[in-house]
Amino acid sequence: MILPDKIIKSTRKTLSLTIKQDGEIIVHAPNKMKDEHINSFLQNKQAWLIKKLSQMKQNQDNHSEIIHYQQVLFLGKTYTIKLADVKSIEFMNDLLLVPRKLEQSKVIPAVINFYKKKAKEILIKRLDYLQSIMKIKSGSVKISNSKGRWGSCNSNGVITLNWRVLMLGPACVDYVIVHELCHLIEMNHSKRFWNLVSTFLPNFENQRATIKQFGFLLNLYR
Repeated sequence: MILPDKIIKSTRKTLSLTIKQDGEIIVHAPNKMKDEHINSFLQNKQAWLIKKLSQMKQNQDNHSEIIHYQQVLFLGKTYTIKLADVKSIEFMNDLLLVPRKLEQSKVIPAVINFYKKKAKEILIKRLDYLQSIMKIKSGSVKISNSKGRWGSCNSNGVITLNWRVLMLGPACVDYVIVHELCHLIEMNHSKRFWNLVSTFLPNFENQRATIKQFGFLLNLYR
């Protein structure tokens, strides 16, 4: 039987099973629930676990060059990282050229800084455009290095966007931004919230499904 990596007990009333993007399996259970009940729950979830873990492995195999930092994604397009005689990081055709003079240990940090700079230019500009169309105004915008989420919105109207959003395709970028803008009106994931999202993105479920396939990006560039 596939066993969980963690069993977290709390005041919740129901059992739940999740698989994080790094493959960690977590069970959330009520404080007083007996181990036998949890084991029975896990036994019933074995087929689901096997299927999901297999899908995750296949997805990771399909993107192995990205996971091993040989390639990068930029607005959904794949570029191969290549050391070259350039002064600063730049795109050329299907390549991301990185200065050859950089020490190996500084290549990835340089790529991260490049993305963060581009994120401030592209993501904030896109958010400004979308909020003008939606007629929803955010308080301010921040670019983050979060390891767990693509974006967030707090009660003060501050929207935070992960710089890794820039790796997603344009439609998925819009989904992340629209999602957070809608939280300015509905600070939850209620039916009203999803109805609001669908008002601006009628096919948002397609983007949502695609983003799930790229969740592994949140574990890269740590």
